[in-house]
Amino acid sequence: MTLLSRFLSFTVAGASLMITGCATSQPQMQTDDGAPLARQISQSSHCGLTAPGHLLLKSAADVGRLEGLQGRTLPLAPLRAVDFDREHVVLASLGQKPTGGYSATLVSAAIRDDVLELSVRIREPQPGMMVSQALTTPCAAIAVAATGWSDIRITPEQNNR
Repeated sequence: MTLLSRFLSFTVAGASLMITGCATSQPQMQTDDGAPLARQISQSSHCGLTAPGHLLLKSAADVGRLEGLQGRTLPLAPLRAVDFDREHVVLASLGQKPTGGYSATLVSAAIRDDVLELSVRIREPQPGMMVSQALTTPCAAIAVAATGWSDIRITPEQNNR
């Protein structure tokens, strides 16, 4: 084998490895059977979760534990309707807010490097806007694929201000 043919052989092999690496690092946008990775099933201004972050519900029993949350008006029927063998529920919580006018809405979902990334649009009241003068605990309830990821990252999208 000549030096030129060895060089070409290594170049072609290296290029194919780089192409394969790029193809596998693309985010997964749906499950293997074509279902969406995530879908919003409910939202509420009064979820009862006072800290910002997320809560993962893996079973109907987990949903049942929400019944006792003080100040919760989040309807649990859509959460109970989830087939927990195929999906889990993520509550994306904004935490306690001083007024009404706040909300969270799912924008997109993808799996990157074994992390389920949920992009959530956060809305806040405009300065001077009339809002209810009550403490709120807004959140979005999102059904997510039960498999294919090992961690969750929620990224807020630009807010409306």
